[in-house]
Amino acid sequence: MFSISNGTIKWVPYSREEVVCGRYSLDDWHKAVHDIDSDDQWANFLEKSDFVKCYILKLCKNDKSIAFVYTMQEDLKGTTFSIHGGGWENPLMYYRGYILMLQHLLDQGIKVRTYCSLSNIAAIRFDRSVGFVPYKYTDKEVFMWINTKRLKSSKLYKYFYH
Repeated sequence: MFSISNGTIKWVPYSREEVVCGRYSLDDWHKAVHDIDSDDQWANFLEKSDFVKCYILKLCKNDKSIAFVYTMQEDLKGTTFSIHGGGWENPLMYYRGYILMLQHLLDQGIKVRTYCSLSNIAAIRFDRSVGFVPYKYTDKEVFMWINTKRLKSSKLYKYFYH
């Protein structure tokens, strides 16, 4: 079974029993997932998708869920993924978890990107703080990339992992 852990936090595969959408207002949920309106729809979508995988961030000490991410394969070869998500409790730990997931993907040689609405200032700040760099703007969205060098040079990476 897939699990990434550093002893304090762990990423585990999403299961249908996990409440993700319901932890947010619909407006906030739609900032991460545009066209799905419920946990049931999310679970059904993930079960049918070969290209989107969802993971839950849990505290190791009590197995409490604090955040989620989903990765979306962007190319047929499986070498480029976009990552999206959010947290609902313990922001320092989901920063730590996000860095752990990014490191895992980058270590596998995967190119990692993300994008979000220009109006989603919190997501832009969050992504920039771990090392993402904008490479394209449209009238509504910003597209960003990250690599290992950028991740490891971020202040948050150094805080948690050095």
